[in-house]
Amino acid sequence: MRKSEEEGRYKIGRNALLQRIVICLTAVIISSFAISGLSAQETGAAVEVRVTPESEYVEEGATFSVTIDVDDVTNFKYGNFYLSFDSKVLEYKDVEEGSLGGETILIKIKKLDDADTVYVNVGMPLGETANGSGHLAELTFKAKGEEGDTSKLDLSNVFLVDKSSTKIPAEWIGAEIKIGSEKEEDEEEDEEELSEEVTPGSPKITVSKPAEAVIGNVVRELRTFNISVNQIADISWQINGSEVQTNESVTEASFTKSAVIGTWNVSAIATNTTTSLSDTHSWIWHVTLTATPSPTLAPRVTPAPTRAPGVTPTPKSAVTTRPTAKPKSTPTPTPKPAGFEVIFAIAMLAIAFLLVRKR
Repeated sequence: MRKSEEEGRYKIGRNALLQRIVICLTAVIISSFAISGLSAQETGAAVEVRVTPESEYVEEGATFSVTIDVDDVTNFKYGNFYLSFDSKVLEYKDVEEGSLGGETILIKIKKLDDADTVYVNVGMPLGETANGSGHLAELTFKAKGEEGDTSKLDLSNVFLVDKSSTKIPAEWIGAEIKIGSEKEEDEEEDEEELSEEVTPGSPKITVSKPAEAVIGNVVRELRTFNISVNQIADISWQINGSEVQTNESVTEASFTKSAVIGTWNVSAIATNTTTSLSDTHSWIWHVTLTATPSPTLAPRVTPAPTRAPGVTPTPKSAVTTRPTAKPKSTPTPTPKPAGFEVIFAIAMLAIAFLLVRKR
C-alpha cells in the first residue's frame, strides 16, 4: 500500500516537472519568435511615398492630376495621408482610387480638413493585401492662380499598415507646381543669362590655342586656331591684316586654314558690339616646304672611374631584406542556421522528457 502511494506521488511529481519544463521551453520559443519579428520590423527599410504631378508646369485655369506614388510595399492593408497646398493658387477637385501591384486600392474617406489640406484614407478590400509598386490615390486640382504663382504639395502624417497591423516605415516626398509654361520659363532664363554675359566694357580673350606665339607647319597641313572670350562678342579672324572669317555673338570661336608656304600673322579680334571695345590675340605662323630637322645630340659617354695602382675597390655591403610577415587572418564567424533557437528548444524538450521518463 505504501509502495503504491509512493509510486503515485512519484508519477504526480514527474508529470508536474514535465509540465513546468514544457511551459518554460514554450515561453522561450515564443519569445525568440517575437524578438526576431520585432527586430526585422525595426530594421526594415522605409518605403518612399511621393507626390508625382503630370508636369511641373500647368497653364492658368487648367485642371491637372497628381498621384501619391509608393514603391516596393509588402502586404499592404490600409493607410492614410494628408496633402497640403496653397488654396490661393490651387483648388482641390476630387480623388480617385489607386492601384498597387495590379490590385485596386479603395478610397475609404476623403475630406477637406480646411481650405489648404485634404485628408485621404485608403485600404484594400476585406481579407486582401497588395504587394509591389503603384499609387495610393490620384488627386485632381485646378490652377486658379495667376501666371508665375507657385504652390507646394506637401505630404504629412503618412500612415501605412501591413496585414499583421504593423506600421510600415515611410519617407514622404512632396512636389511643387508652377503656373505658366516651361517654354516661357526657359526663355526668361536665357534672357537673364544673356544679360549677365553681355556686360559693358572691354572683352578679354581668356584662352588661346595654340598656346605658343610662334608656330610652324609644312605646306598643305591643316592648322586650327581657337579662342575663348569672357563675354559675348563678334570675332574677326585676319591674316596679315585681311579679314578671312567672322563669328557673331559668340564666346568661343575657331578658324582652320590649309598651310601655304610663307610667314603669316594670324590675328583674332574680339569686339563688344555695345561698347565697340575689343581685345586681340596674334600668332606668327611659319610654313615651310619640308619639316625642319631637329639637331641630333651625340650620346654622352661617362668615363669609367680610375683608381690608384695596387688599390682594390671596397665592395658595397649587401643589403639583407627581411621577408615581411604575412598578417594573421581573422577567422570569420560561422553564422547560425535559420531556426537554430527552435531546433535547440525542441532538442532540450526531448532530452528532458527522456530523463523524466527514465526516472
